Amino acid sequence: MKQGYIVYRHGWNPVNQDAATGLPEKMAVARVEAKCPEEACELASQQITLQRNQYLSAELASEVDAKEAILNQPA
Repeated sequence: MKQGYIVYRHGWNPVNQDAATGLPEKMAVARVEAKCPEEACELASQQITLQRNQYLSAELASEVDAKEAILNQPA
């Protein structure tokens, strides 16, 4: 069964994720439907650029969305 995943690119590079411009070392780059994190990374790799010092990871979107909802609650 496919689930939603948030895919992150890790690693700074001036070509696509420049630390000098304030971009984070771990940056969300895609939301995909996949059977597992590995498949999510494979699908995302067809849509985004990766440089030699970069790699992808994926987390379940439902978990990421739940964390974001908590962070975005009014104080």
